[in-house]
Amino acid sequence: MSITDLRTTTQRQIAEMQPDPATRELLADDRVQAIMREIEGSLDHYTMRYQEKYRMLSERAAARMQESTQARQPMRAQQPMHAQQATRMQEPVSAGGYHESLGAPAYPGMAQQGRQGEQARIAEPGRAGGQIAGSRAAGMPEVTTPITQLQPPYLWFDLMAVGPYRETFQGGPLQPARVVRFGEKVVLFAVLWRNPMPLPGGPSAADVMAPYVFQVRGVTVDLNTVTPGPVLAPAPEAFNAGFFNIVPLQIPTAPQPADGQPRPLEIHLTVDILGVGVGLPPFAGFASRWFRPDLQPGFLGQPDILPGIVEESPVRMLIYA
Repeated sequence: MSITDLRTTTQRQIAEMQPDPATRELLADDRVQAIMREIEGSLDHYTMRYQEKYRMLSERAAARMQESTQARQPMRAQQPMHAQQATRMQEPVSAGGYHESLGAPAYPGMAQQGRQGEQARIAEPGRAGGQIAGSRAAGMPEVTTPITQLQPPYLWFDLMAVGPYRETFQGGPLQPARVVRFGEKVVLFAVLWRNPMPLPGGPSAADVMAPYVFQVRGVTVDLNTVTPGPVLAPAPEAFNAGFFNIVPLQIPTAPQPADGQPRPLEIHLTVDILGVGVGLPPFAGFASRWFRPDLQPGFLGQPDILPGIVEESPVRMLIYA
């Protein structure tokens, strides 16, 4: 569905949008559903950790702003009027757009910008259950919390890649693998998370974004020739209720590579939210986190590389003949 079509489509029609046939086939696969259930458990755990940290940072920022305001009031009471005006003019505005004396945005809309660069400062994804839970020990939020008087930036949504998984044999289980044979079934998961916490004085990002339609794409690069590979582009879908969406993507492994020339692929996941209203953040992004589920045994005395999160890296895999 194009943007032009979307603008003339009713909200009811959008809510009734269905995945394309290839995605429906993947969703009907019990093996795919099993992996999606594990991802769902991890998202629930991540959300609880994010809510805990966001509340803690908000309360800490509010308390420090109040202390700072109270400490300045006696000093201002002793100053002449012209000196108080000069002091107010000199009070700094932070890089996040917050006036430190008032605890309010200095520029309208800055508090709602959900850019990828700010997301890492709020919280990192938690994992629960299966391999995702074992990838990194969950620490206390205070350990990684910056000391700040600023209200933490509000994270609207995030996108992460999980996989790939390959079918070990016809009808067999899906196993983590990045080196696969041509013709094998290989599945990658695009995971979209929307913030269920309420915005200041308003609904949550999950509620605001629920009626919108999103388009996930996997752009691939054949590194042998440094040319575009197959594009993974399932049909646009509506977010609807809840706060996460998981889209399985099948990675084509044909054609057969030439003998002795396995084909390395890079896959970059992107998302675009269509038909966004005026005044909302720029709803587009790319997956800056990749959960790599395979275990790489130790080599030359080095420890094993356990399943875990890879930062700022595209999904990488190799197809051999």
